Amino acid sequence: MKDFIQKNGDEVAIVIYDAPLPPKYFRLTKRFIRTLFIVVPLFIISLILAFFLWGLGNRLQDSPSISLPKVMTETDNKFYALESEVKLLQETNKTLSEKLSAGPAAVNVNDPYLSIIKKPYGMQNFLGQNKVTLDQFEFLQNSNKVNFKFQIISSSSETRVTGHVLVLMISESGILAYPAEANKELSQGVKYSSGEPFAVSRLRPTDAVFLNSLSGESVKFIIYIFSREGDLLLIHESESFKVGAKS
Repeated sequence: MKDFIQKNGDEVAIVIYDAPLPPKYFRLTKRFIRTLFIVVPLFIISLILAFFLWGLGNRLQDSPSISLPKVMTETDNKFYALESEVKLLQETNKTLSEKLSAGPAAVNVNDPYLSIIKKPYGMQNFLGQNKVTLDQFEFLQNSNKVNFKFQIISSSSETRVTGHVLVLMISESGILAYPAEANKELSQGVKYSSGEPFAVSRLRPTDAVFLNSLSGESVKFIIYIFSREGDLLLIHESESFKVGAKS
Protein backbone atom coordinates (compact mmCIF):
# COMPACT_ATOMS: atom_id res chain seq x y z
CA MET A 1 0.00 0.00 0.00
CA LYS A 2 1.09 3.52 -0.70
CA ASP A 3 1.58 5.86 2.20
CA PHE A 4 -0.04 9.21 1.71
CA ILE A 5 2.07 12.20 2.51
CA GLN A 6 -0.99 14.04 3.96
CA LYS A 7 -3.55 12.26 6.10
CA ASN A 8 -7.04 13.37 7.09
CA GLY A 9 -6.92 15.07 10.46
CA ASP A 10 -9.32 16.64 12.89
CA GLU A 11 -7.94 20.14 12.45
CA VAL A 12 -7.89 22.76 9.73
CA ALA A 13 -5.13 25.36 9.47
CA ILE A 14 -5.85 28.84 8.19
CA VAL A 15 -3.07 31.34 7.37
CA ILE A 16 -3.97 35.01 6.91
CA TYR A 17 -1.45 37.28 5.22
CA ASP A 18 -1.73 40.97 6.05
CA ALA A 19 1.44 42.65 4.76
CA PRO A 20 3.55 44.32 6.00
CA LEU A 21 2.41 42.60 9.21
CA PRO A 22 3.56 39.07 9.75
CA PRO A 23 1.09 36.31 8.74
CA LYS A 24 -1.44 35.03 11.27
CA TYR A 25 -1.92 31.34 11.74
CA PHE A 26 -5.17 29.81 13.03
CA ARG A 27 -5.94 26.19 13.77
CA LEU A 28 -9.64 25.22 13.92
CA THR A 29 -11.15 21.84 14.61
CA LYS A 30 -13.62 20.37 12.16
CA ARG A 31 -16.17 20.01 14.98
CA PHE A 32 -16.02 23.75 15.63
CA ILE A 33 -16.48 24.53 11.93
CA ARG A 34 -19.52 22.21 11.69
CA THR A 35 -20.99 23.81 14.80
CA LEU A 36 -20.38 27.33 13.43
CA PHE A 37 -21.87 26.77 9.97
CA ILE A 38 -24.58 24.14 10.62
CA VAL A 39 -25.71 23.97 14.25
CA VAL A 40 -25.72 27.73 14.94
CA PRO A 41 -27.84 28.64 11.85
CA LEU A 42 -30.28 25.84 12.64
CA PHE A 43 -30.58 27.09 16.23
CA ILE A 44 -31.22 30.67 15.06
CA ILE A 45 -33.85 29.53 12.52
CA SER A 46 -35.59 27.39 15.18
CA LEU A 47 -35.62 30.31 17.60
CA ILE A 48 -37.16 32.67 15.02
CA LEU A 49 -39.78 30.04 14.07
CA ALA A 50 -40.67 29.50 17.73
CA PHE A 51 -41.25 33.25 18.27
CA PHE A 52 -43.37 33.40 15.09
CA LEU A 53 -45.58 30.47 16.15
CA TRP A 54 -45.95 31.91 19.65
CA GLY A 55 -47.16 35.26 18.27
CA LEU A 56 -49.47 33.54 15.78
CA GLY A 57 -51.02 31.44 18.56
CA ASN A 58 -51.88 34.57 20.58
CA ARG A 59 -53.49 36.16 17.55
CA LEU A 60 -55.60 33.08 16.86
CA GLN A 61 -56.84 33.06 20.47
CA ASP A 62 -57.90 36.71 20.27
CA SER A 63 -59.55 36.44 16.84
CA PRO A 64 -63.27 35.54 16.74
CA SER A 65 -64.15 32.05 15.69
CA ILE A 66 -65.42 31.58 12.16
CA SER A 67 -69.09 30.64 12.06
CA LEU A 68 -70.15 28.77 8.98
CA PRO A 69 -73.71 29.26 7.72
CA LYS A 70 -76.04 26.52 8.86
CA VAL A 71 -78.27 24.91 6.29
CA MET A 72 -81.84 24.92 7.61
CA THR A 73 -84.09 22.11 6.52
CA GLU A 74 -87.86 22.20 6.47
CA THR A 75 -87.93 19.99 9.57
CA ASP A 76 -85.64 22.44 11.41
CA ASN A 77 -87.91 25.35 10.49
CA LYS A 78 -90.95 23.51 11.84
CA PHE A 79 -89.07 22.61 15.01
CA TYR A 80 -88.01 26.21 15.69
CA ALA A 81 -91.54 27.47 14.94
CA LEU A 82 -93.03 24.97 17.42
CA GLU A 83 -90.35 25.86 19.96
CA SER A 84 -91.24 29.57 19.68
CA GLU A 85 -94.94 28.77 20.03
CA VAL A 86 -94.31 26.67 23.14
CA LYS A 87 -92.24 29.47 24.65
CA LEU A 88 -95.03 31.98 23.95
CA LEU A 89 -97.61 29.66 25.52
CA GLN A 90 -95.43 29.22 28.58
CA GLU A 91 -95.10 32.99 28.99
CA THR A 92 -98.87 33.40 28.55
CA ASN A 93 -99.63 30.70 31.11
CA LYS A 94 -97.24 32.32 33.56
CA THR A 95 -98.94 35.70 33.12
CA LEU A 96 -102.39 34.20 33.52
CA SER A 97 -101.31 32.31 36.65
CA GLU A 98 -100.00 35.53 38.19
CA LYS A 99 -103.27 37.31 37.37
CA LEU A 100 -105.36 34.53 38.88
CA SER A 101 -103.30 34.50 42.07
CA ALA A 102 -103.49 38.30 42.38
CA GLY A 103 -107.27 38.46 42.07
CA PRO A 104 -109.40 40.80 39.96
CA ALA A 105 -108.22 44.36 39.52
CA ALA A 106 -110.57 47.28 38.99
CA VAL A 107 -110.15 49.23 35.78
CA ASN A 108 -110.91 52.88 36.30
CA VAL A 109 -111.46 54.22 32.81
CA ASN A 110 -113.82 57.07 32.12
CA ASP A 111 -115.39 55.67 28.98
CA PRO A 112 -119.17 55.57 28.54
CA TYR A 113 -118.94 52.42 26.41
CA LEU A 114 -116.67 50.34 28.67
CA SER A 115 -119.77 48.94 30.35
CA ILE A 116 -120.44 46.99 27.14
CA ILE A 117 -117.20 45.03 27.67
CA LYS A 118 -117.33 42.01 29.94
CA LYS A 119 -114.19 42.51 32.00
CA PRO A 120 -112.04 39.35 32.33
CA TYR A 121 -110.73 38.16 35.67
CA GLY A 122 -107.67 40.21 36.66
CA MET A 123 -108.03 42.71 33.81
CA GLN A 124 -105.41 45.47 34.02
CA ASN A 125 -105.31 48.94 32.54
CA PHE A 126 -102.27 49.47 30.28
CA LEU A 127 -103.60 52.53 28.46
CA GLY A 128 -100.78 54.69 29.80
CA GLN A 129 -98.07 52.43 28.36
CA ASN A 130 -98.97 53.22 24.74
CA LYS A 131 -97.98 49.79 23.48
CA VAL A 132 -99.99 50.31 20.29
CA THR A 133 -101.37 53.28 18.37
CA LEU A 134 -103.78 53.72 15.45
CA ASP A 135 -103.43 55.57 12.15
CA GLN A 136 -104.69 55.85 8.54
CA PHE A 137 -108.44 55.78 9.24
CA GLU A 138 -110.74 55.29 6.26
CA PHE A 139 -114.54 55.23 6.26
CA LEU A 140 -116.35 53.58 3.31
CA GLN A 141 -120.08 53.05 2.93
CA ASN A 142 -122.63 51.79 0.45
CA SER A 143 -126.28 50.76 0.57
CA ASN A 144 -125.86 47.66 2.78
CA LYS A 145 -122.28 47.62 4.06
CA VAL A 146 -119.89 49.84 5.99
CA ASN A 147 -116.10 49.48 6.09
CA PHE A 148 -113.96 51.17 8.69
CA LYS A 149 -110.26 50.64 7.96
CA PHE A 150 -107.25 51.56 10.09
CA GLN A 151 -103.69 50.49 10.91
CA ILE A 152 -102.60 49.05 14.27
CA ILE A 153 -99.02 50.23 14.90
CA SER A 154 -96.66 48.76 17.48
CA SER A 155 -94.81 51.39 19.51
CA SER A 156 -91.63 49.29 19.44
CA SER A 157 -90.58 47.35 16.36
CA GLU A 158 -88.54 45.02 18.61
CA THR A 159 -91.62 43.94 20.59
CA ARG A 160 -94.35 41.77 19.03
CA VAL A 161 -97.80 42.58 20.40
CA THR A 162 -100.56 39.98 20.21
CA GLY A 163 -104.17 40.35 21.26
CA HIS A 164 -107.72 41.06 20.12
CA VAL A 165 -109.28 44.09 18.45
CA LEU A 166 -112.96 44.90 18.86
CA VAL A 167 -114.79 47.70 17.03
CA LEU A 168 -118.20 49.18 17.88
CA MET A 169 -120.16 51.24 15.33
CA ILE A 170 -122.51 53.74 16.98
CA SER A 171 -125.24 55.43 14.99
CA GLU A 172 -128.84 56.47 15.44
CA SER A 173 -129.77 52.91 14.43
CA GLY A 174 -128.01 51.57 17.53
CA ILE A 175 -124.73 49.78 18.28
CA LEU A 176 -123.14 47.10 16.13
CA ALA A 177 -119.95 45.16 16.86
CA TYR A 178 -117.10 43.82 14.78
CA PRO A 179 -116.47 40.92 14.43
CA ALA A 180 -120.11 40.10 13.67
CA GLU A 181 -120.16 37.20 16.17
CA ALA A 182 -119.74 39.70 19.01
CA ASN A 183 -123.21 41.18 18.31
CA LYS A 184 -124.76 38.19 20.11
CA GLU A 185 -123.03 39.30 23.34
CA LEU A 186 -124.01 42.99 23.32
CA SER A 187 -126.86 42.51 25.79
CA GLN A 188 -124.76 40.47 28.28
CA GLY A 189 -121.36 42.06 27.76
CA VAL A 190 -118.87 41.43 24.97
CA LYS A 191 -115.89 39.25 25.85
CA TYR A 192 -112.52 40.61 24.82
CA SER A 193 -111.71 37.22 23.23
CA SER A 194 -114.60 37.77 20.80
CA GLY A 195 -112.48 40.44 19.11
CA GLU A 196 -110.46 39.72 16.00
CA PRO A 197 -107.09 38.11 16.88
CA PHE A 198 -104.04 40.03 15.69
CA ALA A 199 -100.26 40.11 15.99
CA VAL A 200 -98.18 43.16 15.11
CA SER A 201 -94.47 43.93 15.12
CA ARG A 202 -94.63 47.13 13.04
CA LEU A 203 -98.10 47.74 11.60
CA ARG A 204 -101.15 45.64 10.88
CA PRO A 205 -104.11 46.67 8.68
CA THR A 206 -107.63 46.08 10.00
CA ASP A 207 -110.84 46.21 7.98
CA ALA A 208 -113.92 46.26 10.22
CA VAL A 209 -116.93 45.31 8.11
CA PHE A 210 -120.50 46.01 9.24
CA LEU A 211 -123.26 44.46 7.12
CA ASN A 212 -125.95 47.01 7.78
CA SER A 213 -127.43 50.08 6.15
CA LEU A 214 -126.98 53.34 8.07
CA SER A 215 -129.69 55.76 9.08
CA GLY A 216 -129.44 59.18 10.65
CA GLU A 217 -126.94 61.91 9.99
CA SER A 218 -123.63 60.63 11.45
CA VAL A 219 -121.80 57.58 12.72
CA LYS A 220 -118.69 57.03 14.83
CA PHE A 221 -116.59 54.09 15.94
CA ILE A 222 -115.10 52.93 19.23
CA ILE A 223 -111.99 50.76 18.92
CA TYR A 224 -110.88 48.51 21.78
CA ILE A 225 -107.56 46.66 21.76
CA PHE A 226 -106.83 44.01 24.37
CA SER A 227 -103.70 41.97 24.97
CA ARG A 228 -103.72 38.22 24.54
CA GLU A 229 -104.22 37.89 28.31
CA GLY A 230 -107.18 40.30 28.36
CA ASP A 231 -105.48 43.50 29.56
CA LEU A 232 -106.74 46.78 28.12
CA LEU A 233 -104.17 48.33 25.76
CA LEU A 234 -106.13 51.01 23.90
CA ILE A 235 -109.54 52.70 23.57
CA HIS A 236 -110.02 55.07 20.66
CA GLU A 237 -113.12 57.05 19.71
CA SER A 238 -113.14 58.12 16.09
CA GLU A 239 -114.44 61.36 14.67
CA SER A 240 -118.04 61.51 13.53
CA PHE A 241 -118.55 60.60 9.88
CA LYS A 242 -121.50 62.00 7.96
CA VAL A 243 -123.82 59.30 6.65
CA GLY A 244 -124.17 59.40 2.86
CA ALA A 245 -121.15 61.63 2.33
CA LYS A 246 -118.43 60.51 -0.06
CA SER A 247 -115.11 59.71 1.70
